Amino acid sequence: MTERILRANGVDLCVETFGSPADPAVLLIAGASGSMLSWGDEFCVRLAAAARYVIRYDHRDTGRSVTYPPGEPGYEFLDLVADAVGVLDALAVSQAHVVGISMGGGIAQLVALDFADRVVSLTLISTSPAGPGEPDLPPMSPALVEYFAGGGMSAPDWGDRDAVVEYLVAAERPFAGARPVDVGAAREVAGRVFDRAVNIASSGNHFRVGGGESWRGRLASTKVPTLVVHGDVDPLVPLGHAEAMVREVPGARLVVLEDTGHELPSGVWDVVISALVEHTGGEGRVGAPGRAEVLDRIRRLGEFDMSAAFERLYAAASRGEVEVPWARDEPHQLILERFKDVDGAGKRALVVGAGYGQDAGFLAGLGFDTIGFDISPTAVAVARERFPAARFLVADLLDPPSEWWGAFDLVVEVLIAQSLPAAVRATGIAHTRRFVAPGGTLVVLASARDDDETVEGPPWPLVRAEVESYADDDLRAVLVDRTGNRWWAEFRRDQR
Repeated sequence: MTERILRANGVDLCVETFGSPADPAVLLIAGASGSMLSWGDEFCVRLAAAARYVIRYDHRDTGRSVTYPPGEPGYEFLDLVADAVGVLDALAVSQAHVVGISMGGGIAQLVALDFADRVVSLTLISTSPAGPGEPDLPPMSPALVEYFAGGGMSAPDWGDRDAVVEYLVAAERPFAGARPVDVGAAREVAGRVFDRAVNIASSGNHFRVGGGESWRGRLASTKVPTLVVHGDVDPLVPLGHAEAMVREVPGARLVVLEDTGHELPSGVWDVVISALVEHTGGEGRVGAPGRAEVLDRIRRLGEFDMSAAFERLYAAASRGEVEVPWARDEPHQLILERFKDVDGAGKRALVVGAGYGQDAGFLAGLGFDTIGFDISPTAVAVARERFPAARFLVADLLDPPSEWWGAFDLVVEVLIAQSLPAAVRATGIAHTRRFVAPGGTLVVLASARDDDETVEGPPWPLVRAEVESYADDDLRAVLVDRTGNRWWAEFRRDQR
């Protein structure tokens, strides 16, 4: 997963993603005063494991996103709607399955109505077509009416972590159903909410936001498949609100959560995740991005969880759902030409980022004792089946086995460093050079760019200085050749 501050809709919002950018996107929108942690970590991980690219974010005035003085929100409800679309823009997501809870469900409704071309499906949890107080909809429970009439809970000292944690935990109780509450887990989450907040006192600003005129009369024009999920004992917006939503949104269907209030407790995650996976395409690829969008999504992320992203991409390719953009059916032509007459008997070779194994399989055929490694277990499994003469292992270039240092007579790196974000590229290059044994050779093939040429990437073609940086005190460059838009470089380690 990755968490970062992105510029969205003209403000700074903290966004976190789970899973592969190659999968259909699911945007999770929290309720009033809720940060991204309203969506549990495990909930997001499990949804991502069902081949979904899960996105959660901190609303304004929550978590690490932009904040305003307590009691003085500098925005209106429609700005929160535009923020949701801005998050998609910032991550290069053209369309998403949009999921909102409580106030987030209201935001989701307007995203589907006002930005219909950005929404593949809509899921509305614990929400309403109109909100509490609409005369034709069930009112709040008497207990909750009495709670609000009494002024609710007194605000804590917002600078006192323990007091705020207890306040946040207690504030959920009037809205909960009959399910047992894991108080320890609730306190842990509340502590994280406090620790992440730029200004925890500002989270109440959502209740002062204006500009959310009723859109109930427009719900009949909703064009996307809609799932309504609601607790059977919701005291704030009782089940009748969900039933009205199903009547007013064409084709909407309802899933009722037993013993559940205005909440999404872990005890209902099995039901909700199963319903979400089915609604967003089952095992299919509804809303899956094309190749250009996948690369753009990765570029927008910058540094990302490479193990998750590459594995999800290779796994999707193994199911026939996408193509791996850099996959080749044959060894690279330059590798074929350079090594076709080489006898590798008695020598060890290492292929960095072996992918589906073509280059490693070729070197093994020349007699090299060859290891090809990749961060993706799926890619390694495919390579093992296709090229049994080589050994293929799952490993991370940024954290490789220490026994590989200085262990290989030939190291081959084809288009790998250029796939690494700038912050870790130098580390990848340094590790690659360390694999070379005394007297050994390193071969590097990379796309090329000029020093003054800017690229958005990935990939990020290498400048000459980056290619030359593979050398060190006793690993000397014997060839650095640029032909058009590619580098071919060879380095040789001195004998010791």
